[in-house]
Parts: sequence; C-alpha cells; structure tokens
Amino acid sequence: MIPYFKQIHRIALPMMAASVSVPLLGVVDTAILGHLDSSEYLAAVNIGVTAMNMLIWGFGFLRMSTVGLVSQATGQGDDSLSRSHLARALTVALGLGLVVVISQWLWLPVLLTFLADGGNSENLARIYLEIRLWSAPFHLLLFVVNGYFLAVNKARLVLALTLISQVSNMGLDYLLVMGFGWNVRGVAWGSFISQGLASAIGLYWLFKQGHLSALVWQQRRQWWQALHLKALFNINRDVFIRTLCLMTVFALMTRFSAAQSDLILAVNAVLLNFFYLTSYALDGYAHAIESISGRLYGQRDFSALHRAMQSVLKISAWVALMMSALFIISGSTVITGLTDLTAVRAAANDYLIWVYLLPVVAMPGFIYDGLCVGITASKIMRNAMLVATFLAFIPAWYGSVFLLPAVDENHRLWACFSLFFIFRGWMMHIMVRHKYAPLVTK
Repeated sequence: MIPYFKQIHRIALPMMAASVSVPLLGVVDTAILGHLDSSEYLAAVNIGVTAMNMLIWGFGFLRMSTVGLVSQATGQGDDSLSRSHLARALTVALGLGLVVVISQWLWLPVLLTFLADGGNSENLARIYLEIRLWSAPFHLLLFVVNGYFLAVNKARLVLALTLISQVSNMGLDYLLVMGFGWNVRGVAWGSFISQGLASAIGLYWLFKQGHLSALVWQQRRQWWQALHLKALFNINRDVFIRTLCLMTVFALMTRFSAAQSDLILAVNAVLLNFFYLTSYALDGYAHAIESISGRLYGQRDFSALHRAMQSVLKISAWVALMMSALFIISGSTVITGLTDLTAVRAAANDYLIWVYLLPVVAMPGFIYDGLCVGITASKIMRNAMLVATFLAFIPAWYGSVFLLPAVDENHRLWACFSLFFIFRGWMMHIMVRHKYAPLVTK
C-alpha cells in the first residue's frame, strides 16, 4: 500500500475535479467560438485569455502563500495565526485587484501590442478585455479563499466554488454567444458574472463557518506585524517572479503563433486545451502535497514528509502516463469536437505528437511546485523557472531559427515549449535535493 494514499486522494480528487473544470471552460469557449463563421473570434479570445492569464496568474502567489503559511500554522495548532494570514491575504488581494482595474488604461495597449499583430483579432481581443478586466478583484479574492480552504483540509469547498463558477460561466457563454449573438463580448460577460458569484459565495462561507469574524477584524493591527509581513512578501516576491516567467512563456507561445498566421494561432489555441487539461489534472496532486507537506513541515515530521512526497511522485507519474495514452487514443476526435473549421482541424492533427509527450515531461515540475509551496521554499520555485525560461525556452527558440531552419516552425515552437517543462522539473529536482535532501527527498 502506498503511504498516505487515502489522504493524498482525499485532497487530490476534489482538487483535480475543481482544476479540470477550469480548462473545460476553455474547451467550451473554444467549441462555442469554433463553431462561429470565422477563426478570428477563436484567435481573439486566445489573445484575450492569454493576456488575462498573464495578469491573473501573475497574482497566483496569493493562493500559494496562503496555502503555505496557513497550512504550517495549522500544523502548529495556531488557529489565530491562520485566520490572521487569511484576513491579511484577503485585504492585499482586494487592493491589488482594484489597482489592476484602475490602471488598465496604462498597460492594456502595450500588452495587446506585445501579444497580437494587429488586425481584427486584436480589436476583438481588446473588446473582450475591456469587459473581462473588471473581474480581476473577484479572481484574486478567490485565490485567497481557495488557498485557505485547501490549507485547512476543506478541498471539497474549493471544488464546490469552482463548479459554481465554471458551470455558471458555461451556461452564460452559451446563452450570450449562441442565444444573443454577442460573440467575444458574451464570453467576457459570462466570465465576469460567474467570478463575482463564486467570490461572494466563498466569502459568505468563510463568515458562516467562523474563519472570518468580528474578532478577527478587532485584531486587525496584528495583521501587519513586521515578521508576518516579511514572510508574506518574501514568498509573494519569489512566486510572482516565478509566475511572471511562466506567463512570459505562454505569452511568447501566443506571440510566436500569431507571427506565423491566424490559422496557426487558432490551431495552437485548440492544442493548448489538451495541455490545460493535463496540467490541471496533475495540479490535483500538487495541491495534495502542498497541504500535506505544509502541515507536516509545521509539525517538523520530516520522515513522514519524505514518505508523502515519494507517494505523490509515484501516483502522479502513472496519471501522466494515462493522460498521454488517452490523448493518443482520442486526440483527433477531440479536435473534431472543438471546431468545424476544416483548415484548423487538419493543421491541429499535424502537431498532436507534442500533446502526447507533454503530460510526462511536465509532471515533475508540477509536483515539486506543490512541495515548495507547502514548505515555503519559494526561492527554488523562482530560480528553477528563471533557468527554464531564460536559459532553455527563449534561447532554444531563437537558436532553432538558425540551427533548424528547414524544420516546420510550429514543430520547433512546440519542441521549445516541451524543453521548458523538462528544464523546470529537472532544475527543481536538483535544487530540492541539494537543500532539503535529508528532509524530503532522495
């Protein structure tokens, strides 16, 4: 029997279901827009979603720092400290979300210029973002709420909130796009309304269950103690840099795709849905080791932490292999279901080999990310991502232009994308082994 098998899946399965529902929304969006009369709508939402992800995922440190700090406080049995971490993170999330909304006129034109090559796709992406950006405060609040529920071993509430958000979003997308004919506007309004609904319900649950209360507010001066602020912002700084690197890679994927043609941009939008499904499925196990490792690290039970990490690595390796096998069997069928555009279907099938490989090469990075979140080893996450981005992905892409000019450009792009994930996992393994080998891994 694998150690911690039940505990891992008690967290991983609800989180996997919650995480997979996020790319399923992207699949639904792609399917709805892919059945309209032009690939420009699909390309525009790909640009818009990439821009939104760069912004929102850039603040993913709010969830990660909440999980790490709260789970360690829970392991130490300090409920008051856990609630202070929650209140502090919620306040920071709301403030940052409002800054994003208020300052959009400064950076949105620059971001669109970076991601798109002009034309109608860029104009449609601008329309999408001018609506969608107003949901930023809701996204950031949900990061903190979900991180807290995960840290206190209430993963089912994270699943419930995610389903509320995604199911309402899917329904609104279909109604507003197919019913009212709002195309990209309908997708943007659907996301805005559903995120607002989910964040309101999440805050209500925190108050109802006593995690937030008048007593927490009365102790608000304790939220800003120098020691806790330093811990929060040190983690947030490192994770922000790590996430910024990740978003840079995805932004460059969009940019390099758009530079080839609108067709390739639409093709890669379809293919990336496979990767999102894989990544969010593996994230279920990453979330499990986040919560488990944080509590065990707080208790200083390093032997148990070692066993839990080994168990998660073994299980997630099998999951990655099964995802690859599933894509080999059903890849072409899924593409057919995502779009009616014959040219997009034909071209997407030419690049499916990369979809088959990504689950296996990406898996180690996801699991080591989860471990580093739990034990608040944020510098390892940051440094590994810097290496993978600036010493692997970017040099490989520009080097391939000169070294492999005869190879199909999009094949080269996907090869560089795969190399990025290989380096990410490899570097994290080396760094964790070097610093934490006696505690968590061989």
